[in-house]
Amino acid sequence: MKKFLCFVLTMIFMLAFMGCGGEKKADVPAQKAVSKTVLHVGTNANYPPFEYYQKASKAFIGFDVELMQGVAREMGYSKVEFVDMEFNKLLPSLKEGKVDVVISCLTVTDDRKKEVDFTQPYLVSANVAVGSTDAKTRSTGAMKGKRIAVETGSIHVKQARQYSDTVVECGGAEEALKLIMDKRADFAIMDNYTARFFITHFYNGKLSIMAELQDDTDTRVGIAVAKGNKELMDKLNTGLRKYREDAAYYQMKNNYFGKLL
Repeated sequence: MKKFLCFVLTMIFMLAFMGCGGEKKADVPAQKAVSKTVLHVGTNANYPPFEYYQKASKAFIGFDVELMQGVAREMGYSKVEFVDMEFNKLLPSLKEGKVDVVISCLTVTDDRKKEVDFTQPYLVSANVAVGSTDAKTRSTGAMKGKRIAVETGSIHVKQARQYSDTVVECGGAEEALKLIMDKRADFAIMDNYTARFFITHFYNGKLSIMAELQDDTDTRVGIAVAKGNKELMDKLNTGLRKYREDAAYYQMKNNYFGKLL
């Protein structure tokens, strides 16, 4: 009887142990699936304070970078992987499936909405004309017929052509401002915050904002996804709304824009 009882207890113990083991095995794959959730984000990392690569830390930093990381956390992603590329290749990368989303101070325009879908705007900015502090006329009228430097693929190309036929396309805002300093351009058009960032840190007393563009309606900035990807779009909008309700968002926004206002 004792032997039979021992046998029964042993079998019960083994079954219980196997049952516990089965539950653990079922949990492991779920944990691994979460840890491998990566959001691939396309950006053009030469447009501070929105996105740029910091050599010292070997990392992407900026308002857009931290915003995307905060939104991704709200969406349940464990990691955001940024893919740096030329600005005019960002939207095609969505169509080709190379990235999931694009964030790069991307202005929401009717032309772009034909190619991709946008989230609700996360920022409203302004586009400005930058020129030498020696310029006598401080208005957009001063750009008439002059050499205007703009980033290739940006909305500023079209804007510049409203003022002049001599539009100098280049690789980014930093290069556009350098063209003014080198006397190879007279003015540059770019986002207000980016202009203020460069002037404050590098060109104080040399370059200044001449004026905001007249009749500028392209001021809303959003996150782009492939056309028709409603599921991802809805998740992004929900994540964006939740993150912007967090106190951390306001602190982050103040860190990047507070001194530039």
